[in-house]
Amino acid sequence: MNFGSLQASYSISAAEIEVLEDREYYQMLIDDIRNAESEILVAMYLMKYDSDDPYDWANDLIRELVAAKNRGVDVKVIIEYRIYQGYMDVNLEAYNYLKDHGVDVKLDEDSETDHFKFVVIDGKIVYVGSHNWSEAALYYNREVSIRIVEEGIARELKDYFNALWSS
Repeated sequence: MNFGSLQASYSISAAEIEVLEDREYYQMLIDDIRNAESEILVAMYLMKYDSDDPYDWANDLIRELVAAKNRGVDVKVIIEYRIYQGYMDVNLEAYNYLKDHGVDVKLDEDSETDHFKFVVIDGKIVYVGSHNWSEAALYYNREVSIRIVEEGIARELKDYFNALWSS
């Protein structure tokens, strides 16, 4: 299935770009989620919700999606479920938590593994990189992601997300 192309070119000088190493990703992203006004789109390979851990940063991000939805932000989440070795049951807790709290969430069960990790906020802020939403990725691992503020790039990823959502 072809979902389009992310091959557009953009002027770097017109975009605000920040490299986020390791824990910086969580700090920037949680602030942007809390300040979202209209829309949050999340496409994530691994989203691990651990209800027994009150200090898990992944839990914080997932709960902030619910808080955003409750204040009127349109929140949609795609989480990978089917992979080559079977199924990612670890994602089911996040899926169930979000669904139980009224967030539009979809488990992607296509035969192709979706290994992406991106977030689009308010049609202008984009996060893309190596960070999954797990305690290990957000707190312990060496990870790197990019935060981009640029409407054209956000629009390209939003179109890609919407194609995935409707498939």
